[in-house]
Amino acid sequence: MDAPTLAMLDHVRALGARVAAELLAMQRELAVTAVSKGGVDVVTAADTRSEKLLTEALAKAYPQHRIAGEEGTRIGPADSPWCWHLDPLDGTCNYSRGLPYWMVSIGLSYGNRPVLGCLAGPACGMHLAGGEGLGAWEGDRRLARAEPAGEERAWLVATDWPWDLAQRSRVVGLLTALAPRIRQFKTYGSAAVDLAHVALGRVDAYVIPKIFPWDQCGGAAICAELGYDLRRWDGTPWNLEHNDIICQKPGMALERFTG
Repeated sequence: MDAPTLAMLDHVRALGARVAAELLAMQRELAVTAVSKGGVDVVTAADTRSEKLLTEALAKAYPQHRIAGEEGTRIGPADSPWCWHLDPLDGTCNYSRGLPYWMVSIGLSYGNRPVLGCLAGPACGMHLAGGEGLGAWEGDRRLARAEPAGEERAWLVATDWPWDLAQRSRVVGLLTALAPRIRQFKTYGSAAVDLAHVALGRVDAYVIPKIFPWDQCGGAAICAELGYDLRRWDGTPWNLEHNDIICQKPGMALERFTG
């Protein structure tokens, strides 16, 4: 395989929607218990159920690919350049509290370059998918490419509190630098939700100093296909090798404020 295909994108969209629908039913019908993973991060039975379903389906369909999931899955050829990065339930804290801001995030990379993504969020009403050279969609609606940023005072910038508590001071620094200049900050507690909002044009940028490949890959693939600018906090080009990301409309250059 030299590039992702529409058939692959359709398969992954259907898979993400099916698994996310099961998680929504669990959220509505069961008392979901969150268990600490250490520090302030949490996990539920829904996370592990989702990762199992995703892994089984992808391993069967793409046995030549590597699979890496947030909850510990590492299967498939270790030397494969293709890797599925799975966040089986991005926004677990929201999910466990009955909040709608969570998604199943499926991303495929070639090396460190995200090339295909699916974000399925039935509770928050967002289902996005896209791939390199394939376009990007919300449901059946093809998404428009990124437009240049407007005036600073109109910007909406999404960020969040990293699970790494030592990194939170960097977010505080960003908030302090931007507070006098932009309209609002947004935080939804899910990288997938934030990246979906960027892709939909609802927020202008998402900025975070430390997350993992499974948090980023699916949403980054969609945003990259739409022409959003992906950078590290120091302004250098971003890829999955790095865990600090700025995803922004062209011309924003938020790396000016992330020193």
